Amino acid sequence: MINPLLNSTSIKFIHMDPVNFQDFPVGGTLSFSRQMISEFNVQAALVGLITDDGDPVGKWFHKEINGISFNYFGIGRYIKSEKKPFIPIRLQTFAQLLFYLPRIRKINNRNVFTQSPQFLFALNFFNWRSLCFCFAGTANSVAISRYRWLRNLGIIYEKILFKILKKKADVILAAADQNSISEAVRRTGNILNPDKIITFPTRFDPRIFSPADKSLCRKELNINEEEIILVASGRLCWVKGWQLLIDATMILYSENDFRKIKLVFIGEGEDKSSIENYNRFLFDNKVISLTGKLKQEVLSKYLNAADVFVMGSHYEGWPTALVEALACGCKLVSTNVSAASEIISEGINGYIVSDRDPANFARMIKKALDLKDVIKFSLNHRNRFSVEFLKNDLEKIWLSTI
Repeated sequence: MINPLLNSTSIKFIHMDPVNFQDFPVGGTLSFSRQMISEFNVQAALVGLITDDGDPVGKWFHKEINGISFNYFGIGRYIKSEKKPFIPIRLQTFAQLLFYLPRIRKINNRNVFTQSPQFLFALNFFNWRSLCFCFAGTANSVAISRYRWLRNLGIIYEKILFKILKKKADVILAAADQNSISEAVRRTGNILNPDKIITFPTRFDPRIFSPADKSLCRKELNINEEEIILVASGRLCWVKGWQLLIDATMILYSENDFRKIKLVFIGEGEDKSSIENYNRFLFDNKVISLTGKLKQEVLSKYLNAADVFVMGSHYEGWPTALVEALACGCKLVSTNVSAASEIISEGINGYIVSDRDPANFARMIKKALDLKDVIKFSLNHRNRFSVEFLKNDLEKIWLSTI
């Protein structure tokens, strides 16, 4: 008897990523994966991680996510933790996917979408009808790894990755601007033609991220109307440049006009204790606060309650956090990361800081506070980043060709 789970004609592709497609691990890969399944629903079979005790590992089963029953294959069980694992998750998930791919391939579909480089390394050992790879960002993730010993493999890792893409990928997307794409191609010795990589921005959900009444949001969040609120969201790790944000806040706090300033970090990650101890004066005086991970609806309220959204990242792809802040009509100040110039129009809805000087960053925050009509501009500028166009865009670029 044929198992209908493995031969569903409604499945267009298998979405494989090292996430649980719900809430782990926090970051851009998870955010985009959630958007993908919200738009394609059961047209996507899912291969990912298991974090629920009752779910099986190593076989296809029906898993309910947001009220929808998906065909799901769990490659490994993970316990949510802020501690750095002894063996990098990249290596763990590569080995797990490679081990289970023969079982995964029992499903009657050979079209694969992934954002995960380590998954691509495993997929390289098998043939596929069509493979679509999406860079979550074009920075060399191994070269900037939190594992020092792994950083030494960054150059060879990236070259092998691009060689596999040239050999295996039918469509290559990148959540990055064209300059960042061209730089990544140059780093790897022009293995790929940069024109083969299509810019594909991350998206926001307009049902969640939209302008709302600032006073009402502050009241719901118990934020004083007189406070100057800076909000930063995303994973708490060094790459996000939290030191720059704290140093800039300290400079502002030292001025009499900014004694009521607050810097709110929204998210979780391995640098939580480092942030708490970096400037104990600001932390003890409640100038800096950490909310932990929040539901998207609550994050939207914080964005609407903010005076300025700040991003101090060293590297980004197409920063989801910045797109969500734009969608809420925030005034924006960011370092010069990939796609910042696509999201921020300087002097209109924010400023881009080209250096990492805290004094300059603080100066741009003050300038941003004086901007007018930002919400009106944001509503006109944000539409091309809406998740409403995600399905149609991917179908035109990839699915219509298979």
